[in-house]
Amino acid sequence: MRALFLLVVVFAVSGCVSIPLPSAGQSDETPTNSAVPSKGQNKAGSAQEGKNSADNYGYHPLDPLPIDLRIPKSKILDALPDETIRIAVGTVSAEGAITFGPAKFGVSGSNYVVILDYIKFGTDSFGVAVSSDSKGVRTAKVLPDSEVLKADVVVPVYIGVGLRLTANILVKNVSADLNLGSLFALGVAAKAGQVSGTLVIQTLGVSGPEISGLIPMPGEISESTIQNAILALASIKAKIYDPKTLITPRVVGVFNNLGGGDTTINGVISTLLQRPLPFPRSLKIVEKETTKLAVNKTAKR
Repeated sequence: MRALFLLVVVFAVSGCVSIPLPSAGQSDETPTNSAVPSKGQNKAGSAQEGKNSADNYGYHPLDPLPIDLRIPKSKILDALPDETIRIAVGTVSAEGAITFGPAKFGVSGSNYVVILDYIKFGTDSFGVAVSSDSKGVRTAKVLPDSEVLKADVVVPVYIGVGLRLTANILVKNVSADLNLGSLFALGVAAKAGQVSGTLVIQTLGVSGPEISGLIPMPGEISESTIQNAILALASIKAKIYDPKTLITPRVVGVFNNLGGGDTTINGVISTLLQRPLPFPRSLKIVEKETTKLAVNKTAKR
């Protein structure tokens, strides 16, 4: 099992809460004051807006968030039927905001966050009603289960346990495109002095005395630290089914189908902290959301 995991890593290498959304064609970066930017600033800002708007959709890893667990601990792993390895690449703006998108190439002078997740999970969801006021300001309202049939959008949420490797990098100077989706490419680039940064391993809902000793200290990115990190991930993964290991499911990610970047994601995080999702939920509620989602897709065709 450990060898298989290494191989896969190598190839992968109850009240309502409102979330503000950008207006159509507008991103989180849109200025709110009336100052008129210079021609150069306007061009750069427009490019950044378009980029953010395009990249704001898709899988977004989250720091582990609590859930309302409704099954015995002995049944937890049985309630998490799916396993996957995902890589998420985020671009860090000058203000520190992170926009996640598909794997991309690094640009000299830019900062990125590369996250490799192994998760054993179940997919849940919550209903969202989207509305606009007279000024065109869009708001996403997270609905309680009792009002799920009023939802305009159903947002998938990934609940489970796993492991996360996070690389925070600065691309210094590259003569060719640097593949940020490959950890080994980052290691080679670090050896050549083309990138610098740190590497961190984090468990997601997995703990215990034998786990703590397997987590390496954060270190500078290099070929050796990446190799050691992958070996540590494989060793920890092998302990998930150990009776001594403590398993506590968490919300580990969300599929952002609303757009809006940090504004939306921070709203989702606030919602899940105020009202942790019950897991697993009543089958009737899940069926209602599935039916509603199917009806919405049919209506849009």
